[in-house]
Amino acid sequence: MVATAKKSIVNFAPCQRRLMADKSRVIVVNWHRQRGKDFTAAWKAVDDAIEKHSAWYIVSLTQRQADATFEKAKLAAKAFLLTAKKQAEIRLSEYEYEERDKELDQAFRCTARTLHLPGGGSVTALPGRDPDTLAGLTGNVIFTEFGLFPNGGYDHWRVIFPLSTRGYQVIVISTPRGKNTKFFELFNDPETYSVHFQDIYRSVAEDLVLRDNNGKPTDIETFKRLYGDPSGWMREYECKFTGDAFALVSWAQLMAACQRDVDLRCEPLDITDGNGWNESFWRSFDQADGRLELGWDVARHTDLSVLWVNRTPGDKMRRLAGLVIMRRTAFALQRTVIRSGLDRFRNAVGCGDATGLGMDSNETLATVYGSRWQPVTFTAKEKRSLASGMMTAFDEGSQALPADCGEGGSLKMIPADIYAIQRVGDKAVMTLEESENPIEPDSHCDIAWAGSLAIRAGGIAGTTAYLSVA
Repeated sequence: MVATAKKSIVNFAPCQRRLMADKSRVIVVNWHRQRGKDFTAAWKAVDDAIEKHSAWYIVSLTQRQADATFEKAKLAAKAFLLTAKKQAEIRLSEYEYEERDKELDQAFRCTARTLHLPGGGSVTALPGRDPDTLAGLTGNVIFTEFGLFPNGGYDHWRVIFPLSTRGYQVIVISTPRGKNTKFFELFNDPETYSVHFQDIYRSVAEDLVLRDNNGKPTDIETFKRLYGDPSGWMREYECKFTGDAFALVSWAQLMAACQRDVDLRCEPLDITDGNGWNESFWRSFDQADGRLELGWDVARHTDLSVLWVNRTPGDKMRRLAGLVIMRRTAFALQRTVIRSGLDRFRNAVGCGDATGLGMDSNETLATVYGSRWQPVTFTAKEKRSLASGMMTAFDEGSQALPADCGEGGSLKMIPADIYAIQRVGDKAVMTLEESENPIEPDSHCDIAWAGSLAIRAGGIAGTTAYLSVA
């Protein structure tokens, strides 16, 4: 009956059918982007839980990803009951717990959500940054995006692997995220583990139809050109491990930056849906020495729009002195935030994200303020350049962060955002990977990229050394 549900409700791709049928104790899955890794994992868990009344745990790195996977598991369970015409109840439950990220020295409130299925089987989706959280689990375990787990996933593997020797399945799923990970080791040992590899070439040969930005069928070379990132293509679509992945800026460097200027203060302004803006934000800089250097990462609905304000006096040490976080804020108000600062301080300069939604606003600012404002289009090459500039600033100690960004501080979300950017390779050829900020989950490194733009703005010449109040 389970097979009937799968056949009639979902048209599984060949690679998904192979994974669904695999009963090996340890399964390693390396598929290209958008091939349905989490979707298949959720269906596999529900299928087995209904058929064998077993317990499954799907462990994600973040709460957001855990919740997304749980929704897929709910869909699978409802589809089975609908097709099987079973009058059985699917019960939902959840429980909260606290886990600690040892590296960030930060505690998080998490929620595990469980599907209780007919016959006693269950599927639980939960975040598991801390491997100690998983120590008491008994059942089958699926890790999603295992290559992104802290410390390469080695600590999580030590905790979970014994389950496979007790008769349970352990499935690790990811796209490549560097060679210094347990996922890389598992993938390269096909004699010991059941390895599933699916790059885009195999998918197209089997059943996948690629489409261009207008929805029309296209070939691989055209699709690759549209993607526009050769190094990212190797990792995301060819599923190649291209090198070791490291944080763009180490946690030790970020903590050192919090101690370079003990008198530095920053009170972030948080604007939601346009509520909360007050021009007194800019008045706090009236008596400050140095010029203001602005970086604006643009967003409207999902990600954060962030303004990072560096104050750079005569010693050339950049100091994060202001931060405006704008959530779902209209572009008109976003521009008002930027323009009121540029108008008030005639030697203030800035760089803004002119990609997509930000193009019009940044073109307008460049027209009004001339060389004081520089639009930056976020191509893969340009982002590598911005990342390189940020690496250099923290390497040489020329970027200071407020003391409250340090251990136990109220602004730890700021260094956590920078730390969430990973790199593979050196500055000239590095590939970048943006993971989630666990302290501020709405940010997808938006704070960090605003900071990189402010650092870029520091190279704009032609302004005087001290602030001039309009």
